[in-house]
Amino acid sequence: MYYTHDLRTNLQEWRNRLFKAPISQFGSQFLFFFKSIDNEPVLKGLIDEVSEKFNINEEVAKDWLDKYDYEYLFDNEAKQAAYFYHMSKYLVQKKGANKLLLISALSGNLEERKTEYVETFINPIVEYLHDKIDKSNSILYLLEKYKKRIEWFKRKELLDKYKAATKGYEQILEDDLRLFLFDQGIDYPFSTPKSYSGRADLIGLIDTEEPLIAEIKIYDSEKGYRKERIFSGISQIIKYANDYNKDCGYLVIFNIDSSEILFKLNEEQKRFPPRVVINNKTFYFITVNLHYDFTASKIGKTEVVQINEEELLIGVSG
Repeated sequence: MYYTHDLRTNLQEWRNRLFKAPISQFGSQFLFFFKSIDNEPVLKGLIDEVSEKFNINEEVAKDWLDKYDYEYLFDNEAKQAAYFYHMSKYLVQKKGANKLLLISALSGNLEERKTEYVETFINPIVEYLHDKIDKSNSILYLLEKYKKRIEWFKRKELLDKYKAATKGYEQILEDDLRLFLFDQGIDYPFSTPKSYSGRADLIGLIDTEEPLIAEIKIYDSEKGYRKERIFSGISQIIKYANDYNKDCGYLVIFNIDSSEILFKLNEEQKRFPPRVVINNKTFYFITVNLHYDFTASKIGKTEVVQINEEELLIGVSG
């Protein structure tokens, strides 16, 4: 199941728990809501990134409250979400979670105040995070669809084309993925104009605020393309994400070998695809397995190529 799909579902559930909580449990559910966000690296990364972008923290929230008394006008949803996140954190420190509903910005009885707090201050945080997650989810959906398309139907055709080539191996695979993305509605999925760090293999949705930034690498031990290629790929995609000031990127790995590439990352991996959070940015690994010359009854023991987070980060920094 998609990691981002679960995040959206969890966000809504945490918000609903807060909305439905009896007054006696509102403070506890309030703390649970923010603790849950803080414990999810992707969500916390999104909040930290926008907070850093607009230089918002608990101290800034306190100053705004003193100056505007909850009447501050926001010029964008990202800034609003960051402010309400840190404002809520500040109010817990100042008043305690059990007394949040007594702030001057709210009116009516306690039930009405609870509803008003959630709708006014919590919903903008949830909606901002939903919007950011949705953009990643649509790209992940297409990349998983491509992975299935190749592995289920086009594996032999694409691998034979790769094996027959004498040069431009990566270009063959890039072109196949580009054509698929174009057919799926991603406009102009081509290499981007050169940035400070070079040219990313794939840039799409260039007219939107959230372009697709992807790098393609090959794992082929016969050609000497092994783990180092993956380390190089994630290092490049991190630089491109920084160049374009984006919070996520995608590394697509075409595995030519019969071995299985296993990402053993620190965060428990229960959903597609494996991912790592570095400097509040999320990077996803999509492996497309091209090897086909075996049957299930003759496959024998599968070699596993394991990549753990520590060596990945060393490879990036090196």
